[in-house]
Amino acid sequence: MSDILKLSPALVWKHFYEMNQIPRPSKKEDRIQAHFKAEAEKRGLEVLQDAIGNLIIRKPATPGYENAPPVIIQGHTDMVCQKNDGTEHDFDNDPIDMYIEGDWVRARGTTLGADNGVGVAMGMAILDDPEAEHGPLEIFLTVDEEAGMGGVRALQPNWLQGKYLINLDSEKIGKCVVGCAGGVDITYSAPLDYDDATYGHFMKVTLKGLRGGHSGADIHKGRESANNLLAECLSALSHAMPIRLVSFVGGTLRNALTREATAIFAYDETHTDHLVQHLTEWQTHLTQRLHAIDEGVTLLHEKAAAAPSLSSQDSHHVLSFLTLLPQGVLKRSAQLPVVETSCNIGTVSIEEKTGLNVGLLGRFLTPEGAEHLKIKTRNLGELAGYFWQAKNEYPAWTPNLDSKPLHLVQKIYEEKHGQPIRVEVIHAGLETGLIGRVYPEIEMVSFGPTITGAHSPDEQVFIPDVAEVYELTKSLLKALKD
Repeated sequence: MSDILKLSPALVWKHFYEMNQIPRPSKKEDRIQAHFKAEAEKRGLEVLQDAIGNLIIRKPATPGYENAPPVIIQGHTDMVCQKNDGTEHDFDNDPIDMYIEGDWVRARGTTLGADNGVGVAMGMAILDDPEAEHGPLEIFLTVDEEAGMGGVRALQPNWLQGKYLINLDSEKIGKCVVGCAGGVDITYSAPLDYDDATYGHFMKVTLKGLRGGHSGADIHKGRESANNLLAECLSALSHAMPIRLVSFVGGTLRNALTREATAIFAYDETHTDHLVQHLTEWQTHLTQRLHAIDEGVTLLHEKAAAAPSLSSQDSHHVLSFLTLLPQGVLKRSAQLPVVETSCNIGTVSIEEKTGLNVGLLGRFLTPEGAEHLKIKTRNLGELAGYFWQAKNEYPAWTPNLDSKPLHLVQKIYEEKHGQPIRVEVIHAGLETGLIGRVYPEIEMVSFGPTITGAHSPDEQVFIPDVAEVYELTKSLLKALKD
């Protein structure tokens, strides 16, 4: 028996354990959704599924709550799939290998999927909890949140029946989220001209050891992206000596801070000493620059096989473009203690067969911030001569400080802890913004247990918080009776 199943509340950890036995990458949620559909049918509950795969499980009110307004508990079933270098794990087939370390649940070498698996598990636990008291209940399980919020993008009107919505996708105990950033995917693409003319020597340079993390929740911490750091290093090198770029690859997700990037390039043998000296100096530079932020940063180099490459002029152009891409916090809000606008260079792929492909995720609290991001990045693409596209834009969630769920959460929390809960607007993106666009009348709040390292193999969830958030959820359901 797994030690995870011995944790309390047992129903929550049981559902989370079962979830992590079923692979659930974004856009591959068929198996996990089929699992939850079968669980609902086994309990004799009404279950609906839309064309994209979202599920609604409806449970009738408990005795005495028949006239209470219906409530939605919402979470997404997909997870970010990241693993440490050297970890053997197939996210399409292997279960997540969880373990307990102190007061935390972690995974061996991979993301844990607590984002948002623990929240989903709480919703499912309510279905089985004999102590839960609630009005008509909808457990709303969405898909494809991590890869563009595809599930809620496809949300149809007149499907959800709830008046109030509890989103369980926040990641810090003691706070209630009432607003969040919107987002937009920005991409660049271009064919590139490769040839066999070369300098005769090839080197592979890898920048690794960054902490990574969530491009919304962690962007304000000063963490860097391996993509822009390696581009800066090689751009500086291309100013000092001619190099011919063969490839540049970094990152797999637009919403994760890139932990590792690799480039291969050709160079003239006469510049070998200068090249090694440059990389040594940049290792020192990076160590000093990222002190107390990304202490593990490492710059490695080794010989590489000969391959077609870009001209030195085109290589210089590409690297200069990468260094000019916006990365990190671009603006802080003047009204709220939160980042207003940011951008993350999530993915870079420069290879002979596919050309240049770059993916950014911009986040914003205001429509003006979104427009600024699009103008800035579009103009950069025009100057570089690359095709620019903005897509999958989703709105920010505008705070409603007068909502009934918020007032009740504040009351419940303060009665228990003797101090007010923090009410926050966050820079990460939640599905609530898109839900609110289709259902503007629904009053929403979001809270959850402390999760650190989301979107990275460092992800972990604080065990005592899971019980506290579950009890808060049950107390809120009970209080929403009138």
